[in-house]
Amino acid sequence: MPSQTEIQLTEEQVAEFATYYEGDYKPLVGLLIRWGASRHEAEDVAQEAMHVALMNWPTIKSPKSFTRAVALRSLHRGWQVAERDVTAARRVAQDVTMESFDANEDRPEVMSMLQALPEAQRVVFVLHYDGYGHTEISEITGQQRDTVRSNLRHARQKLLRMLDPESTRKEATHGP
Repeated sequence: MPSQTEIQLTEEQVAEFATYYEGDYKPLVGLLIRWGASRHEAEDVAQEAMHVALMNWPTIKSPKSFTRAVALRSLHRGWQVAERDVTAARRVAQDVTMESFDANEDRPEVMSMLQALPEAQRVVFVLHYDGYGHTEISEITGQQRDTVRSNLRHARQKLLRMLDPESTRKEATHGP
């Protein structure tokens, strides 16, 4: 994509883009909202798409298709970043809960919870909390690395549900 200093638009191209912008900005915002964006998010993404279109104006054959492709990619990228942030926050919350689990590991309830896990999950969980990484656990147990990760994730989820039965209700309602 050319930088702002590299782009040279004629007066005719500037006028053509301005006309396009005026006619397509609101429909693009509406489309983004229908795709699932909030109004604020849709307006930001539409502005970004229009800016990219302006920077590429001389080479664009179909402005509507171009801006929609840029907008969709930008919207999805934003959602992926937001999802990573939510996932990271969940992991922090899980880690705090699991630290509580670690602090109480000598209590009979904790041993009972571990025994309630399927053997593959229990073995992976115990090895992980003994300090082994996914690759080492894979070598020790003979499980594929992805299977180790999956078993660890499932073990954590089950233990968290056992430690905090309210979390199951929270997840079911998608609320805090």
